[in-house]
Amino acid sequence: QEGQMKVVHSVGYPNQNLSHFRSSDIWTSASDANEIVQDGWLGRYLGNEYPDYLTRPPAIPPAVQIGGTGNLVFKEGANNLSVVVNNPQQLFDIAQNGALYDTQAVPDCLVGDQLSFLRTVANTTFVYAEVIKNAYDAGVNQVDYGTELGQQLSLVARLIKGDLGTKLYMVETEGFDTHANQNNSLPNLMNSLAGGLHDFLADLEAAGLGDKVLAMTFSEFGRRIEQNASGGTDHGAAAPL
Repeated sequence: QEGQMKVVHSVGYPNQNLSHFRSSDIWTSASDANEIVQDGWLGRYLGNEYPDYLTRPPAIPPAVQIGGTGNLVFKEGANNLSVVVNNPQQLFDIAQNGALYDTQAVPDCLVGDQLSFLRTVANTTFVYAEVIKNAYDAGVNQVDYGTELGQQLSLVARLIKGDLGTKLYMVETEGFDTHANQNNSLPNLMNSLAGGLHDFLADLEAAGLGDKVLAMTFSEFGRRIEQNASGGTDHGAAAPL
């Protein structure tokens, strides 16, 4: 109704694999169905932008990814050129504390010393913790987000508004493998998606950033039109984006 959404129908690739894992790899690597590529298409782009990423990393994270830790999209070879966290709580911890793990809240014994050491080492792997925290502190959400997807997007919005400078973000939401009872689950899923994106874009618009951000959805595959015997739909070859 606001003229801000476009739908591209029936997007897929020839010889659809219909496996969640293999099809996800094909989508994120931009490979043909009959070839195995271990790099992500955005990973190759970022690798070209930052050829010395390991020895001279950029001042800001090239990408931020919440969930989907096995996803290839930001990988180039053995390197993932994004800050990857398993869930929004981990990114929230980094943003609030400048580290993922508390090195002080450990038992006062040898095991505690060892645990503190391991946590310190783990924290150093998050080389962008400080700049993420600075951006988080500088940004503020102006919209209340309701769903789990919304919580992920609220963090993205806050980092954008805090001027982190990262151009690429990826969040993940699940539950769309609707083999059964689709009429009960799909409306809730679509409401979560629509509500989360609405809040995200409204939050950015409140800061005058509404025309600076493009959001796109993609999935490993769509659903068949024909209903199955369980009141759901099975894996299909194409989907709207």
